[in-house]
Amino acid sequence: MPSPAAKRLCDFLDASPTAFHAVDSIAAALAAKGGVRLDERSAWELEPGLTYYLSRGGSGLIAFRVGLGLAAEQGFAIAGAHTDSPALKARVEKPLSGRGMERVAVEVYGGPILSTWIDRPLSLAGRVVVSRSDQGKGGSGPQGPATETRLVNLARPIGIVPNVAIHLNREINKGFEYNAHSHLPVLVASLPETARPGTEAAPASWALRLVAQELGVEADSILGCDLYFVDAQRATILGAEGELVNAYRLDDLLGCHAVLEAFLEAPPSLRSQVACFMDNEEVGSRTAQGADSSFLRDILGRICALSGCGNQDFYRALSASFCVSVDVAQAWHPSYADKYDEAFAPVLNGGPAVKSNANFKYATDAESEARFRLVCAEAGVPCQKFMSRADMSPGSTIGPMSAAHTGIATVDVGSPLLSMHSIRETGGLRDHDAMTAALTLLFR
Repeated sequence: MPSPAAKRLCDFLDASPTAFHAVDSIAAALAAKGGVRLDERSAWELEPGLTYYLSRGGSGLIAFRVGLGLAAEQGFAIAGAHTDSPALKARVEKPLSGRGMERVAVEVYGGPILSTWIDRPLSLAGRVVVSRSDQGKGGSGPQGPATETRLVNLARPIGIVPNVAIHLNREINKGFEYNAHSHLPVLVASLPETARPGTEAAPASWALRLVAQELGVEADSILGCDLYFVDAQRATILGAEGELVNAYRLDDLLGCHAVLEAFLEAPPSLRSQVACFMDNEEVGSRTAQGADSSFLRDILGRICALSGCGNQDFYRALSASFCVSVDVAQAWHPSYADKYDEAFAPVLNGGPAVKSNANFKYATDAESEARFRLVCAEAGVPCQKFMSRADMSPGSTIGPMSAAHTGIATVDVGSPLLSMHSIRETGGLRDHDAMTAALTLLFR
């Protein structure tokens, strides 16, 4: 029987097939605990100890509590993760039909392991912008904007990327490079009768028609969309003692969920507490809602401005702050042991791993590592360390970018993960519990 914490994680994973849904899930959890939603366009009035949150771009979110002490003296306790994952974005405007087979073109987002997307039932999720029927298709009317943004999650298999038979490619098991334009369009229907001469042609875009039907609108009322093909299978718990979780988008929903749970669990403190959920890490973070933007610094500045800070106090607050960048770490894989430096290869359920790199792919330095290790020790959880082989370069995180924009001391940490960037990844539930405990103590 899964623990309540494991069930909450799986529910969060299943409800968050895209970054837009992850932010919606996080916002719902904050609102359920009394969080007050803010709008960047509005004037704010903040009260110490209360929970506030705001979204940018629909896929990034920052939650915070104003500290009970002076911001310039206490600074901010910050933990952040990213909401996006590698995926196949649907090009729904481009129908692909031939001999009765209907496919949807895709574009690769980030760096997925493409072979893992082949021959798996896929669903469709994301967001669309529709015109409001009471406003017409342009401008604004007396009842507000003429458009509305709606989330879509079909939550059922609707397509597949079929592989080629081995008889037509005898060398496929020796390695094959999938071409996104030619090999990855998603098969959604096979109706040969529509291809016969004299029969009526199928409508232009099957995917748009399906989404419109799901939303109860006309297809031509959809003005824009960000839709992704996603894994149709739900999160699964496995292992000898139910200690493993296998799911879509563990990178980095594991981090998001740990930050969220810790933030909700922690009571108000002298320090202002900030939980960041940034988008677009997988493509460099250089978006309005990514870590390589003004998002975090803007919000910290407004908190200070509304807390009675003087001209220098904002900068004093930044220097008194500490940030934990929470992403996943590459777990030791027994079948590929030669890919690791054995001394720095974290194992599943061995505890959170501090991530370090000489060229600052991670923000960790000796001082920030020491601070996180002390937090883990006080929380009573183990702490591991990840460093890639000296002849290999690891990926990066939101840590170096947020540190560069704010000057805040930052450590990069993560729960160990197998099959990173596969459509299905595997992590340890004990690691997730330990990470949540450490972050809760950080916020306290």
